[in-house]
Amino acid sequence: MYIIERKKKAGVKTKAKPSEKFEYVPLQVDLSEELAPSIQDMLKKVINKKVRDDIEIKEYQVIDDTEDKIQTYKDLGKITGFKEFLNSRLGGEIKALKSFEKLAELEKAWAICYGFYSSEKQDWLYCIKKLAPRNMAVDQSLSKNLKGAMKNSINSVFDTTTSTLKPMNGFSINIEPSIDMIYFDQNIYIFNKKGFEDITSLTEEFIELSKELVEEVNDINFVNGIEHISSVILSKPSFRNKLIKAKDIGNIDFLKTCKNFKLEFNRAGKKLKIKFSYDVDGKINAKDEEEAKNIIQVISEFYKEGIFGGKVFETAAGRLKK
Repeated sequence: MYIIERKKKAGVKTKAKPSEKFEYVPLQVDLSEELAPSIQDMLKKVINKKVRDDIEIKEYQVIDDTEDKIQTYKDLGKITGFKEFLNSRLGGEIKALKSFEKLAELEKAWAICYGFYSSEKQDWLYCIKKLAPRNMAVDQSLSKNLKGAMKNSINSVFDTTTSTLKPMNGFSINIEPSIDMIYFDQNIYIFNKKGFEDITSLTEEFIELSKELVEEVNDINFVNGIEHISSVILSKPSFRNKLIKAKDIGNIDFLKTCKNFKLEFNRAGKKLKIKFSYDVDGKINAKDEEEAKNIIQVISEFYKEGIFGGKVFETAAGRLKK
C-alpha cells in the first residue's frame, strides 16, 4: 500500500498548468499479514461489482451521460505530472513510511494506492483512491489524563483476547471500500470520474480553463451579463464542464463567425421551449444565473432532439457521432 504525496515541483513557473505544476511521490506502507488479504478481498469485490460482462467501456470525455460505465484515459500528455508518477515513480525505488507522524510533514497526502502483482501478466495492477487529508490519519494518542481525552471523544477497540474495550493509542486510518481508478498494462480505467479528475489535478486545470473560456466568450461580445456566466461556472462544476464541452465540440468557435446570434438562439429556443431576450443590437441577455445556465446548456448541446418523434431530451454528454 502507498500513500501518494502531491507537492509542487521545484522551480516550477507560477503560470504552469496544474497538471504540470505538481509531482506525485509514493510512500510505502507495510500491511500486516492479517490486514493484507482483507484489503485484497475488499478491492476484489469493488472491481467485480463494477466490471460486469455488459459494462460499457468508453473513452474519457469532460462530461458524460452516466457513471454506469468504465472510461479509459489515453491522453497522458495532458496529465504530465501524474504520467511521470505512473511510468517512473511507481516502478522505481519507493521509500517506506515508518511512522504516521510523518504524514504531518507531507505537503499533502493526496491519494492512497494499492499495488497487486500479477504473476500471469508479470505486471503490477494499481488501485488508486483520492483522499480527504483531514480524514487520512487520525491521531488517537491518549493524553496523560483519560478524562481529558474524553472531552474531545475517544476511539476504542474491543480486545478479543481479554474481552475488554480499551482506549486506542496511536493512529487510525479509514480504508474505504471504493476506488477511483485502476492503472494496469499502461492503461487507465476510470471508476469514478470526479475522483480521477481530482487525483490527476485535472479539476484545477478545468477551473483555470473555464475562466479563460469566459474571457473568450466575453470577447465574442454576443451576451450581456457575462458576470452571471462567470458566477455559474465558478460555483457549479457541471456548468464549468459544459462550457469546456462547448469549446471541445466547436460551438464557441462557431459563435466567433456567427452573423446573427438572435437567429441562432431563437431557432434553438423554439425547439427547446426556452425564451431568450435580446438588446437592440441583437445581443442575448443573461439577467441572472438561470438565464446564464440556459445559454451555457444550449451552446454545449445539452439538449438533444430525438430523430424519431422529435422529442427533446436532456443529456450531458453531447458525444459526437463518428
